[in-house]
Amino acid sequence: MKIGVITDVHNNAVALNAILQKFQAENCGGIICCGDMLGIGPYPEETISILSDIPDLMACVRGNHEKYLIEGMPEEVPNDENMSLNEMEHHKWEHNLLSENSKKFIAGLKYEELLIINKKRIYVSHYPIDKNSNYIKSPKNPALDDLHKMFEYADADVILYGHNHKKSVLRGDKYYINCGSLGCPAKDKNTARAGILSIDINDDISFEEITIEYDVTKVLDDINKLNYPDNEIIKTIFYGIKEMIQ
Repeated sequence: MKIGVITDVHNNAVALNAILQKFQAENCGGIICCGDMLGIGPYPEETISILSDIPDLMACVRGNHEKYLIEGMPEEVPNDENMSLNEMEHHKWEHNLLSENSKKFIAGLKYEELLIINKKRIYVSHYPIDKNSNYIKSPKNPALDDLHKMFEYADADVILYGHNHKKSVLRGDKYYINCGSLGCPAKDKNTARAGILSIDINDDISFEEITIEYDVTKVLDDINKLNYPDNEIIKTIFYGIKEMIQ
């Protein structure tokens, strides 16, 4: 069985559609999303609508950006989230664009999911959590030993996660897979990232990294047209706009 894996879509419906077309071409039988569908990009309602309508969505978990909608966000600076006033305004902007159906879908997301496919246990979360469902602080580029400690509570053969936007596929006694941000290309300019997890009839596991080029110019044009809060920093950090100009 082939399973499409995505994380950190971040309101980028254009990149999401490109990846979903690839999954369909590869005959994926299911899709898993590791959170952070919201935030950053220009298409909050479109993105959630697309994801919530996927018929074979096997698991979709809450990320910190969904947490801001469901549980609230900081109101003062400084704060534990290191969130600026402009970031707060950005989240208010996107939250106001969400339909009631999209808000209901997001409110129903859990912090973690455990799937059993054939005889393999697949653990899905946005990032490691403690017993109070708070995200655990950990190294920016966790090595295999770090990941083992971070997810020591997860009894699974495969750990799927996201959050730091960096692609990482490591294997010890477990598979630890972060396929990288789908919706935030940064210095990769116009690249959407994802992956395909395969479990064959012998229960052997393999993982294929997926990168797709898409029309990031349309996304940037729409960001400019909407001119929403914090968009200049967003274009620089998350869309590598300086590199694209050069």
